[in-house]
Amino acid sequence: MISLKIVLRYPVSLNVIRRLTSGDVVHYIGKIVVVDKEVVDIIEKYEKSEGIKPYDLTGEIVTVGRFDKNKFFFQEVTEEVLEKLFLMGVSGVVLNKRSNFPVAKRFSRVLFEPLEEVKGTRKVVYKTPDGKKLEELEVEGLTLRVIQDSSGKMYTRV
Repeated sequence: MISLKIVLRYPVSLNVIRRLTSGDVVHYIGKIVVVDKEVVDIIEKYEKSEGIKPYDLTGEIVTVGRFDKNKFFFQEVTEEVLEKLFLMGVSGVVLNKRSNFPVAKRFSRVLFEPLEEVKGTRKVVYKTPDGKKLEELEVEGLTLRVIQDSSGKMYTRV
């Protein structure tokens, strides 16, 4: 059984995110934004061309992929996708596999991994004609581990 050290409630300030250290286990309550990586590109292009954000990701905890039947379906995340998200103001990203991403350190952001199945309610906020979505997922409690902290330190199992 995992002992929880930290409880985070939405909204989580960037100062709190930056104090988390690699290996910290947190109990998160609140909103997670689930976004398809193609929607990340659409938001970026819209912001550049129109000067307006169709959805403000500032301060959000995000996962890239989709959510269906209480399960995340993760998409592969690249350094480029993370950089776009961090430039949009995202505070943390939930990933399904550990990789070292220097961009997280450069932006002083945190990467998480889920330690349990997700339970919550969702609301579709943005949908493209081809079915790509941006959803808000309201979680009543989700256990996450910090796999890379804002200083770039990676979590390694002991």
